[in-house]
Amino acid sequence: MKIKLYFLFSLFFIAQIAFSQQTVNELISELKKDNELQNASISLCVVDAQTGLQVCEYNSKLSLTPASTMKIITTSAALQLLGKDFKYETLLQYSGTFDKASGIINGDLYIKGSGDPSLNSEYFRKPEDTFYVANKWAAVLKEKGVKKITGQLVMDVSCFEEDIPTNWVWGDMGNYFGAGPSGLSYNDNKFYIVYKPAAKNGDSMVISKLVPQIDNITISNYVKAGGTEDNAMVYRAPFGTDIKISGTLPVSTKPLSIEGSLPYPEQLLAKHLQKAFATQNIELGNKTVLKITAYTKKQYTKPLTTLYTYKSPSLEKIIFFTNLHSNNQYAESIFRTMALKSKGGFGSTAQGIQTIINHLKTKGFDTNGLFINDGNGLSRSNAVTAEHLTKILYMMCSDSITKLPFQTSLPVAGVSGSLRNLGKGTVLENNLKAKSGYITRVRSYAGYMKTKSGKEICLSLIINNFNGTPTDTKKKMEQIFLKIYENY
Repeated sequence: MKIKLYFLFSLFFIAQIAFSQQTVNELISELKKDNELQNASISLCVVDAQTGLQVCEYNSKLSLTPASTMKIITTSAALQLLGKDFKYETLLQYSGTFDKASGIINGDLYIKGSGDPSLNSEYFRKPEDTFYVANKWAAVLKEKGVKKITGQLVMDVSCFEEDIPTNWVWGDMGNYFGAGPSGLSYNDNKFYIVYKPAAKNGDSMVISKLVPQIDNITISNYVKAGGTEDNAMVYRAPFGTDIKISGTLPVSTKPLSIEGSLPYPEQLLAKHLQKAFATQNIELGNKTVLKITAYTKKQYTKPLTTLYTYKSPSLEKIIFFTNLHSNNQYAESIFRTMALKSKGGFGSTAQGIQTIINHLKTKGFDTNGLFINDGNGLSRSNAVTAEHLTKILYMMCSDSITKLPFQTSLPVAGVSGSLRNLGKGTVLENNLKAKSGYITRVRSYAGYMKTKSGKEICLSLIINNFNGTPTDTKKKMEQIFLKIYENY
């Protein structure tokens, strides 16, 4: 009798999957007749979150550009390799001697970075507390009795390769979302360019200030008033200090601001530290700032004593903001941190790629068709399949340690992050939890959903090279999600 019941259940399950597959295929075939999708490539994969069995698919093994759903791969690997409780440690160290009686450090003060993307981040401080980290560190030195440092500030960024992924595009790198990682990231590696209000369309937009103030940069500003949205773009070569801004900003009665990426975040940190030291009456004998990179480190090897260890928030909290806000600088820093903590111990793009590939292989993944060029998805040279992403989603929901921190970090449809306008007022709202991805001609989603029958599923949908607008393509993808909800 048990065998018969099991057989009947199996037949029902197979029939259900076949029905789901057929209805989804019919919908996609219908959508492909649309002029906006007839040239597009589509990859879809849906698996049962309890069993890992595939429910339905469409070109699920087709490698496509994922955009920011690449962060699914990076953040899942980080939770498993580093652990949710991992914390970055930034060290305040000195060379020479420290005479506690006089409060004099006869030597240099070293700030040794560990790649922490959250230093002075707006996600972990009050908006008005712009000097939070610098003030905290200055107060710590004062408590330890430091009154004078005879040497200079040494900013050690050597834990990471000082470079960006080679496939990032010119139009991204100067903007906040193109901020690269650093051994000493600071202030989210970005700054605000504030414009005075413009009276009418066609007026030249005038820059009133930079927040925070950035030294030693040159800005060529060509922004005009026009349109209804922020269409201004910041252009800057990697680590360059010449900035060009063009495009349009809406006519407004109030100041408007855009965000640019910092070329050298450690310089801003050094500047803020110098000001904070002055506030605490800590004298710096040498006002110059020395920088140590991976390539110059051997030139500055001195015995160092650690005065203070600053610990970041937990990786779980950092990953929450990484996925919720699709923060590229956070993701790329985490990507390199895994490389730093791996065998070989250097935070480079190449080692980050190899670290993730090795990790996936140890989990039994077939990495054919998986091409990784960065950790955040800005590179158009990244390619994954919908099947890759759903397998990772299933792996994470099957891991009791990583399941909650990972799923909590995903935006919720109709509610939060990049999904706040997806599925609003439908059964997707407060139900679908997913990471989205969007760059030119690419839209993608990967996450979890509970269907009408109460089944929890892992699903991934990637569309490349659509003819329509991103908004229209999002609506068509929403139709596919609704069809899956109804039929499984």
